[in-house]
Amino acid sequence: MRKLLILSAFFAIVSCHLKTAEDPVNTAEGIPAEQISIGGVLAESVPDGAAHKTTASDQPSMYIDDIGRLGKQLEQLKAQRKELETDSDLSKAWEFLNEQVLKHLEALSTADFNAWVALNDSLLKYTEEVRFADALERMAYNPVGENQLQEDQIKSVFYTRLYDRIYFNLYGSSSLQYEHTTGGVVRLVQETNYPFDGVITLKVELQDTRYLDFYFRIPEWANRASVTCKGVKYPVEPGEFTEIAKKWKNGEEVEIILGMRPTVLEREEAGPAFALTYGSLFLSYPSPEDESLAFAGSDPIQYLNFVSPAGKMPTFTFSGIQDTSLVLQPYFAEDTDTLKRTAWIRTAN
Repeated sequence: MRKLLILSAFFAIVSCHLKTAEDPVNTAEGIPAEQISIGGVLAESVPDGAAHKTTASDQPSMYIDDIGRLGKQLEQLKAQRKELETDSDLSKAWEFLNEQVLKHLEALSTADFNAWVALNDSLLKYTEEVRFADALERMAYNPVGENQLQEDQIKSVFYTRLYDRIYFNLYGSSSLQYEHTTGGVVRLVQETNYPFDGVITLKVELQDTRYLDFYFRIPEWANRASVTCKGVKYPVEPGEFTEIAKKWKNGEEVEIILGMRPTVLEREEAGPAFALTYGSLFLSYPSPEDESLAFAGSDPIQYLNFVSPAGKMPTFTFSGIQDTSLVLQPYFAEDTDTLKRTAWIRTAN
């Protein structure tokens, strides 16, 4: 009898191992575009009716070869059915390139932009790591010239699915409707002013009670975040997904709060300068005619003042330059050419 139990346990372990080997590594799938509806600022700013359409970028490609090399490494990883390790060459190269892309967002060619979006789309679906969703959201909410995500690019990554797991990769006014694996229609609605503020309410609409597994992205920048459902606060960690797996009833809600605060991004290339960010947004202003304007202080944040009403487009004034006050807003703040705005403020040598 004991031998029989040991053999049974052995075959159970082997079968589990084989099943794991057959399944893709953390691979989620995009959801058909017709099942997703996008509202809010993304619906207003995507091309084909965007208020900020500009001439095409004629910038030379800076990163297309590097992005291509990372794409080939990812394909090799997929072929070997291996997970992406944080200390791998691919992971380290991506981290370096992500930093460069952020620092040169205004100088990206359209080819660079689209290749970077496609790479992060593939990385996100293969790994479901928050950092790739963070990168995509920055591209979505910081349009510069023609470098704007198309509707199909946005819907490709907004939500992804693995069986009855739903990943909330991007936040913004939207809805998703799909059929549960056991039958029945599920509708999920995000009600939010994001990215203008960090409060997101998810409403769950069901015909019958269903088991659903939700993964909510907690951005790396969200050091003050919470996820609450029916009075229960779930564990959160910046740079990770928060999971809520349970039987859901029609009308239940989840509240996600992502504490947003200004941060500083510095660069040395093309002269020392810094940009101010607010959540996923870069804060920009009309490019100055006087190129001698420079910040001579040590902490830009102390010169920043939040002046917009809650829930409205974030607007700050920056008083850190002598005899000058800058009004900082997202790139899409005005019905003007976004190429005439910049997020970078020079630092006095």
